[in-house]
Amino acid sequence: MRIAPFVALITAVAACTDEPAAPPPPPTTGVVQATPAIAFQPQRVDVRVNGTVTWEFSSVPHNVTFAATPGRPADIPGFNTSTSIARTFTAAGTFPYECTIHPGMTGTVVATPVNPASPYPAASAP
Repeated sequence: MRIAPFVALITAVAACTDEPAAPPPPPTTGVVQATPAIAFQPQRVDVRVNGTVTWEFSSVPHNVTFAATPGRPADIPGFNTSTSIARTFTAAGTFPYECTIHPGMTGTVVATPVNPASPYPAASAP
């Protein structure tokens, strides 16, 4: 008995489903650069819950102060230069932040839970 034609038929039928592919899960890490041009790049970072975002500070001093949002991580106070500091986002939500040294220098982290029914594994805490 030949199995190859049946495998080809099953593969072709499976490829013709109307269900959209699941979107990829958000990454587990993100990086934001606090630039000498007084900007956070990128301004928005998406991570999954329990994901970590690292702020890379240049030669110009910056800090990160989160808006009063439930589940936000600790602020990054001070005048940080030539260093990197990370925060883990253990709760789902949108977390706006700013550099209080430079008015108008803002950014956002969006932490999204991974759907338990998703084929993607949930991120583990670092």
